[in-house]
Amino acid sequence: MQHDFTQMSDEDLLKAMAQDSHEAFDVFAERYLQPLNRLVYRMGFKDSDCEDMLQDVLVQVWNKAEMWRAQEGISARAWIYRVATNLCIDMHRKQKRQPVNEAVDAEVIPLKGTERSDAQAERSERREHIDKAMDGLPERSRMAINLVYYEEMSNKEAAETMGVSVKAIEGLLVRGRKMLKKALKRNEVSL
Repeated sequence: MQHDFTQMSDEDLLKAMAQDSHEAFDVFAERYLQPLNRLVYRMGFKDSDCEDMLQDVLVQVWNKAEMWRAQEGISARAWIYRVATNLCIDMHRKQKRQPVNEAVDAEVIPLKGTERSDAQAERSERREHIDKAMDGLPERSRMAINLVYYEEMSNKEAAETMGVSVKAIEGLLVRGRKMLKKALKRNEVSL
């Protein structure tokens, strides 16, 4: 029987991956490559470190796919992001380094030979200030903001991903936004 893995839910893909389906993994990797890349980038990895970490995340999800079923009450998406964020945190702790302050978002890198308009330059500068302010947040607040605002998770999904209650996520978001606004105000950047 031939499966159409592209039509499968994340849950079904993880189940198929747990049974060593390489086709399911290929679909999973295609589906999650960009979102996980954004997450890894926002967790402070850049250039080849980002690529290496992304590869490690994909391998880790493949190797631990059978463990997802044991996690009662957590969505597949939240479990995938939990694996990724835990791996990133572990790597930061191992290397005893903080996220890179001068990280550049690929969306704002100008093509060679093109002129950037004033609006583009302003957006780029604003993004740099926001990234710098985000890097200054405590790890858990930064992670909560990344999951809810950048990865567009619900508070419940973000709580599942981080292994905390919804109230804890809400508190992290409130404190994180306050610290972010304060840091941006110091740099005179408005949201």
